[in-house]
Formats: sequence, C-alpha cells, structure tokens
Amino acid sequence: MEQNPSEQVQNQLRQAQQIELQLEQTASQKYQLDLRIKELDKTLRELEEVSSESPLYKAVGMIVYQVSDRAKLKSELEEQKELSEIRTKTLDKQQKVLEDKYKEIEQSLRQSYSSLKKGGD
Repeated sequence: MEQNPSEQVQNQLRQAQQIELQLEQTASQKYQLDLRIKELDKTLRELEEVSSESPLYKAVGMIVYQVSDRAKLKSELEEQKELSEIRTKTLDKQQKVLEDKYKEIEQSLRQSYSSLKKGGD
C-alpha cells in the first residue's frame, strides 16, 4: 500500500522531529562529557602539583577515603579521561550521521512541498 503525498510528508516531519530530539540529546551528552574531561584535566594537573607527602582523598558515592597509591589514582583518572574522550568522538560521529539524515529529510520535504505546490496550481 503506497502512501499519499501528505502522509509521506507527515512521516518525514515526524522523522525530522525525532532526529532533532536525538541531536539535542547528543549535544547534551557531549556537553556533560566535555565538562567531565575538563574536570579530570584539572584534577590531574592538581595531582601533579601537590606534594607527595600530602594525603589524597577519593570520593566514591557518599564516602570519601584516603588514597595510598598515587600512581593507581592517576592511572584511574587518566583512564576515565580517555574513555570520556572516546565517548565524545563517538557522539561526534553520531551527531554527523544525524545531521546528514536530517539534511536528507529536509531536502526530501522541500521536493515534496514543491511537488504538492505545483500539483495545487
């Protein structure tokens, strides 16, 4: 069963709205990750500047405890940063795919609108 042109346009509009929502969610996730990366960078810089005799603490949920292994803490922070950067790159790719799909739908909608307009004249 073939859709009539107005149903096709409605479907494309729904798809465009869904893509807009996904783009907003992706942008929000990227923003949160960027903040996390900056925070991790700052923490790693501070870790380098603090003397080796100074006690270090780590928060896990509602608990804060003293850390005895500096190297392990630094390694964990670097790993968290790396994972966040990888996730950001994945979101960048996802965003590009969504933007391309949105452009496709937008172009198709223009063509459909143009055809409907010509048919209505």
